[in-house]
Amino acid sequence: MNTTSNIDKGKCIMKRYYPKMQKILPCAVFIAVMLIAITSLAGNHEDRWSFMIQPYIWFPTIDSELRYTALPNGSSGSPEIKVYPDDWLENLDLAVLLTAGVRKGEWSFVADFTYLDLSSSESAVKNINFGGDLVSTSLDAGTEVGMKGFVTTFAGGYRVIDGQILKTDLVAGARYLWLEADTDWKLSADVAGPGGGQTFDRRGNITEDEDVWNGIVGVRGQIMLGKSHWFIPYYADIGAGDCELTWQVFSALAYAFNSWDIAVGYRHLEFDADDDDAFIQKLSFTGPVVGAVFRF
Repeated sequence: MNTTSNIDKGKCIMKRYYPKMQKILPCAVFIAVMLIAITSLAGNHEDRWSFMIQPYIWFPTIDSELRYTALPNGSSGSPEIKVYPDDWLENLDLAVLLTAGVRKGEWSFVADFTYLDLSSSESAVKNINFGGDLVSTSLDAGTEVGMKGFVTTFAGGYRVIDGQILKTDLVAGARYLWLEADTDWKLSADVAGPGGGQTFDRRGNITEDEDVWNGIVGVRGQIMLGKSHWFIPYYADIGAGDCELTWQVFSALAYAFNSWDIAVGYRHLEFDADDDDAFIQKLSFTGPVVGAVFRF
């Protein structure tokens, strides 16, 4: 048995997957703790805790601008990419969308998790960054971007309005985004930089990722439509941190059954950077949502 060879293979595997594990592990641990807490609290009826879980389907279009900071092999510049608004269902490889929450009296805590793996979104090379000097180009001849990433928003809330018609919580928490993009670009010609000997090849590939933390504040609640089972859930937040601005809005038309609700609505989530060195310059998801909320 070749022990040294096995050790080397183990090191290669760790080197390849450890960076991704570092990003996914905190959210995985957080979700596991949430599920354990929800399960234990749900069984304690004396304390009047309640919890909800909400699987849903989101049909967003995706609009983004990416500014790669690494240099592709043999190149003097890095690309700035525009990913055009695109229907994610056409290129979807995998999606996981889930919201879970707990409540006791006026206090609540909700966590939302979205994971998307998208392939071959239509895009174009807008500019080439030659060490801080941007050279615009219209030579794109078929650039494609594959993206995968996840967004986790978690926030505690306190109910400030608890009427028969209107219920509103003030919320505060954090949002975490991790995004990895793999770009295959194709131009009709090489692009020359402003300095001597600077060249950006007409074809190539580059992969980069970034993670972003932001604090958020907002409101969450619902508006009852008379004495019927129909109501309008709503949510809005705004925040900043690693991004200059992140914000989210959601509203829907919902119908309440005995222990569960069904809703059809619309959701928009956006990140905007104010840093020329940021990989994610802009990223937004917007589109209809269909989901069910199960309450226990």
